[in-house]
Amino acid sequence: MLQMFATSGFAAGEPSNLDEARKLLDAGRAEQSAALIEQDLLNFAGDADYDYLLGLALYQAGQVGQALFAFERVLMVDPGNVDARLKAAQISVERGNLAYASELLTPLSARRLSDKQQHQVSQIRLKITAAASAEPIAMHGYVLGGIGWDDNVTSGPNQTELIIPALNPFGPTTTALGNATRAHDLVGMLEAGLSARKVVNENTWLTGDGNIRQGISRSRGDVTESFANLNLGALKRNGREFFGATLLAQNYLVGAKTYRSALGGRLHWMHSFNDSSWLTSYFQQLTFDYPGNAIDNATRSIFGVTHEFTTANDTQVLQYGIYGGREIAEDKTKPHFSFHILGASLGGSMAIGADLSLYAGIAYESQRHDAVDALYLYTRNDSSRSVGITADYRLNDRWHMLPQFSRTHNASNTALYDYTRNAFMLQFRWEFDNAKN
Repeated sequence: MLQMFATSGFAAGEPSNLDEARKLLDAGRAEQSAALIEQDLLNFAGDADYDYLLGLALYQAGQVGQALFAFERVLMVDPGNVDARLKAAQISVERGNLAYASELLTPLSARRLSDKQQHQVSQIRLKITAAASAEPIAMHGYVLGGIGWDDNVTSGPNQTELIIPALNPFGPTTTALGNATRAHDLVGMLEAGLSARKVVNENTWLTGDGNIRQGISRSRGDVTESFANLNLGALKRNGREFFGATLLAQNYLVGAKTYRSALGGRLHWMHSFNDSSWLTSYFQQLTFDYPGNAIDNATRSIFGVTHEFTTANDTQVLQYGIYGGREIAEDKTKPHFSFHILGASLGGSMAIGADLSLYAGIAYESQRHDAVDALYLYTRNDSSRSVGITADYRLNDRWHMLPQFSRTHNASNTALYDYTRNAFMLQFRWEFDNAKN
């Protein structure tokens, strides 16, 4: 339809009744003015002067949707028309479309405007900020529970005994692994999470999310994992560019005791190519503290890039990325605890029907240590490969059923860390979104 209107504007001649329509509009008779102008709609829609006057008449007559349509036709043929852009932005604010209003105003920052136009821009921006800050905090939460099977809850090697050179300097004597030996078990989990976003103005948001997870193991409670995460940040938009900073915190427990706590932050930049394609780069740094084993304390720094895009009908999403960095041990007498990190991931989702979606992902990460391992007397190198598949079946607006399978293989030249782990879990998820309630 837009194309039809745009091309129809090349009709020969001039509208004969614009002067009379202007007089009616000046006299406050907007409805009669709009009706008079619309008599030539099929012949002159797409002509900037015609559409601008039509937009003014429709707006004053209370037909704001049709008025916006007319001003947008002006911008299609004359993107530099400041007055039409201002009118379209004003209507968008009144209709609650703050992001579109802000987008319409963005090109004007590089234009030389009259005092009247500059005042209008300022007034519209004030309205955008006031409307945005008045919006309630958007919250999304969930509760997740599941039960399944894990064939290696300890992430241990298949062998019950290993040859560890530093522990057996006089010959190939084996060392028993005890509780670290590979073990399978019936497992379960409970998790709850909440994310929130508060609009500061049309281009700035405060964000926060957190979750807690408790693992369950039928017979190996000593290796049961649980954690709590909290992330607080801010996001700023400048056109199609987004800039964010986030504070990250985690407490990770094994067997009901804190195994590791982490504190750090992330800076990220995202570029939106269009509404269905985004490029994100980030820098993240975390400091790890091990209360029961201080020699493991370390700082990890990671830089990464990801690209995500959706298909035209939004039924498929694909994401891939790479990252790299370093983990450096705080104890300088343990250089073999430090390592380089390099990783890559590929994942996506596909809607099978109205209520069923499939998610799949693969990931690779290598860790190349800096020095000879104190136990094995050579430099440790690991490469981890993992794959996961999840089906999401929507039972109703709040409940989802998610069968999930994952497989991880950590290939290491150090036998103690060479293992494979397979897990299956049937999960049920309940969620809410206050924007939908």
